Amino acid sequence: MRNGVAASLPTHGGQLHAIAAQFYVHATKLLDFSASIVPGGPSPRVTQAIANALGNPEELRAYPDLDSQALRRALASYTNVPTSNVVVGNGMVPLLSATLRAMGAQRCLVPIPAFEEYRRTLQHEGVAVELWPLSEAAGFQLDLEHLIAHCAECECDTLLLTNPHNPTGAVLPATELSAAVQRAQRHGIRILLDEAFIDFLPQESISAHVPEMSHLVVFRSVTKFFAIAGLRIAYMIAPKQLASGAKELLAPWPISTLAAVGAIAALEDKAWIAETLARNRQERERLAVQLAALGLTVYPAGANFLLFRLGDGYRNHNVWERLILEHGIVVRNCATFETLDDTYFRAAVLGSNDNQRLIRALDAVLNGQS
Repeated sequence: MRNGVAASLPTHGGQLHAIAAQFYVHATKLLDFSASIVPGGPSPRVTQAIANALGNPEELRAYPDLDSQALRRALASYTNVPTSNVVVGNGMVPLLSATLRAMGAQRCLVPIPAFEEYRRTLQHEGVAVELWPLSEAAGFQLDLEHLIAHCAECECDTLLLTNPHNPTGAVLPATELSAAVQRAQRHGIRILLDEAFIDFLPQESISAHVPEMSHLVVFRSVTKFFAIAGLRIAYMIAPKQLASGAKELLAPWPISTLAAVGAIAALEDKAWIAETLARNRQERERLAVQLAALGLTVYPAGANFLLFRLGDGYRNHNVWERLILEHGIVVRNCATFETLDDTYFRAAVLGSNDNQRLIRALDAVLNGQS
């Protein structure tokens, strides 16, 4: 590493300005594979809708709708649930925090590796955390029956799951998840399910079953799939009473007028959604094959990213740093995830040309061509 720069790792993807400062490069020179966001930006309808809103001065002068009714109706239609089951927030963390308080959660089991904000939020809300390390040998897949039995043994009243899982990409079939919710309910266990990446695999969502399942809460996002991370919109689908209780614990006006307008436009562009699904599937499959051809271990995934592992012989090759300094490429170093180390990396699935650039850079770094 140049000038002995310490390998201080970002704890979230997309932190290009911090990385640029750390390695003395300009942020605009970096190609970001660390944030799992659809490439190319959102549907053109999004920018047009926001531009139209900006053309009306009253849109900025007036307060946003306190209940975000239009946005909630759009989300309810998109997920096929009643509007009364939908709560919106400016990110998953405030929604999770409000849900934990409304539930009065006491002890939660979390499979790891996982998004670190889960544990931080649980601890902030005074919820005891029980960790369940996932098995690499099993492809990081969950045995839900075993997991719920362990949850009951540990007297957990809450189980936090992610589908598709982040950072592994592992997918739980909807049929297995629905059966697991029923099994958990018999033990008095609520399942909190993060479906932040489910738009890439919509057939495995169980969001629509929430109204008939009293022990299920689903968190979703318009950030990743719709490429509008800057608008900061997340939502949850919960049983009506819990949805009402959680909403009361959120700060008022969580969503700006312009953010709501943009999100509604994104949800309504069905052609863009279909094209994005097809393109992501094709590029993900191609990228997985090419990463494996480099001798990397690539784990099956159902979202818009791939987890891969270097052979032990590359452990001290400073791969993450060299990709930045020599090739201007940022992947997610997964050493910040519990149970993973610095041989694990996560890469977003971008467009064909950018994906090829990643493959060439990895080949150069791993085979001493840099």
